[in-house]
Amino acid sequence: MNRTRLLLPALLILVALLAVAPAAGAKTPRGGLADLVVKKVSKPPATKTVGSKLKMVVKVRNAGQAKAGKSKLGLYLGKGKKHTKKDKRLKRVKVKPLAAGKTKKLKLRVTLPAKTKAGTYRLFACADDTKKVKESKERNCRATRKVRLVPVTPPPPPPAPAFTMSDGLDWGFIEDAQEKTPEAGDPVTLSLTAANGIPGQAGYTRSSVPSEGFRAGNTTILDFGATGKDDGQVTLQLPFAFPFGGVNEQSISVSTNGWVSFGSPAWDYWDDVQPYDYRGVQAVIGELERGLMAYWGDLDVSEQGAGVGSVKQVVAPDGSWVAYQWDLSQHSGGGVPRRTFQIVLFPDGSFRFDYPGENAPGGNKAFVGYSLGTGPASVDIVSAEGTVVPASGLLFTPNALPAAGTSAPGQVTATLPKGSSFVSASAGCTLTTPPGAFSTGLVSCPVPALGLGQQVSQAVTFAMPPDAPGKSNPANFRLLGTYLTGSLTLTDRDEIDSLNTSLESTTIIITPEHKGPIPKVGEPTLFEVTIESSKSGLDEPTATFQASNGTVSSVDIGGVTIECSPFGGSSTTCLLPSGTSSSKLNVSVIPTGPGAVGLVTTAQSLNAPANSANISVIP
Repeated sequence: MNRTRLLLPALLILVALLAVAPAAGAKTPRGGLADLVVKKVSKPPATKTVGSKLKMVVKVRNAGQAKAGKSKLGLYLGKGKKHTKKDKRLKRVKVKPLAAGKTKKLKLRVTLPAKTKAGTYRLFACADDTKKVKESKERNCRATRKVRLVPVTPPPPPPAPAFTMSDGLDWGFIEDAQEKTPEAGDPVTLSLTAANGIPGQAGYTRSSVPSEGFRAGNTTILDFGATGKDDGQVTLQLPFAFPFGGVNEQSISVSTNGWVSFGSPAWDYWDDVQPYDYRGVQAVIGELERGLMAYWGDLDVSEQGAGVGSVKQVVAPDGSWVAYQWDLSQHSGGGVPRRTFQIVLFPDGSFRFDYPGENAPGGNKAFVGYSLGTGPASVDIVSAEGTVVPASGLLFTPNALPAAGTSAPGQVTATLPKGSSFVSASAGCTLTTPPGAFSTGLVSCPVPALGLGQQVSQAVTFAMPPDAPGKSNPANFRLLGTYLTGSLTLTDRDEIDSLNTSLESTTIIITPEHKGPIPKVGEPTLFEVTIESSKSGLDEPTATFQASNGTVSSVDIGGVTIECSPFGGSSTTCLLPSGTSSSKLNVSVIPTGPGAVGLVTTAQSLNAPANSANISVIP
């Protein structure tokens, strides 16, 4: 048989087979394999908190024509528009085998990682996340809309318990309610009050409201006496307990000068020393006054021009409010401009200022606002150094108190001034440290756990220290009250300026002189050093004396030794009377060798930078 004729049919069959076979590298038709896709992902909330839980619904479909075996679905959190390897996997769940064209609905619960940074993210659902199913197309992830993750906002802590300390003295005039200034040896009583869960503890919201006219009710015209019509005050019992700054107040001092005070008599007028203190108005008023100032100025009941002014207390017939009303003029103003205004107190702790009547601009400067007296942050200044009343009424509403519980047991403490002496204290209080001639004392009093609405007061009495060296009054000093409860420390500072000065920023002038005798080795020689303020009193001044070729043996003012570091060395630092504007100090130096003896004096105070002067004496 012809071999050619035999091969021809075989070749034809091979060509036919090659014609229908897929070319090398050609893809298998899609319909022949499974194809898992994410058909739908539920929309997440627009905003979620990190660390919170999230419910998601994902539908997985087998879009191929072959059965898909077991697989897994992954849920990821990412920043971009498409899923990347950098995305954080939140969960991976099993998906049962899916026949061609079938869909599986999955319900997922995931927790958004607590350490996730705040920002905008997307969630990515990825079918066949582990790539176990042979698919015709490996494009299996679907993204959600954007979701903004925000940090966890901790629940607001309950407001700190309230604390206040009062000494019954007006800071500006240094007088008690009987117009008496304490002298050396006179008793001064500190009242330390801790309270919890009382309105005003979380501060106040101030809002402008239409100004009301004078309220009508049971009216009492206040009598300031023959000498109290200018810079006068009357202390009254309130018709109800008034919550102020988280402490229930039972009495009030009403001033002719347009303000009321709690815990001390309101003698002082505005523009006395307050605006000129080096610490600034915010610090001085916030630390040293506790009261409401509707128009704290220099006002006068006796100068009403054609008539006499008045200050009144008006109580609502149903006891729902009490008002204090001023109708008077400026001190030394010849009756003009007139000032008419009122303060209204409510039992819920809110209060308001109103300004009916003329109230023409001008006159003495004034302060409007309030102060809790516990530091610069406790004062709300509407205006200071102004000569006009506010354009509307002002309403002050206590902020809501977050959920709070019983405070921890604690204690209140009071410092006693140097040179004072302890007199007495409430039951249970302890004199922890007696005051010394040049060191402060400390009294501690227990405070029980305080439930909501409760408060406790402890009293501590000390006798005023002796007169300051070279002065006829005790020196200025600061008082510190502290309330310790749990891990919390609250403080309240007050001052007694018996050497009252304006305490504005100043500079120090030092004038040294040698008073003799001629320096000789081993024999004391005397220097007289005058330390002065260029403007006002010096607040807690110190002076350092540095001797060359000698030792400092003593320092005194008017023959009275003052508090200094130990003598006997070449240098000593001394505390000068606080508030002094001029002190003349006698400094004794003992030469340690032949030749010149020198003395360098460096002085500074809280309201004056350091300055130095030196003197040298050659035998």
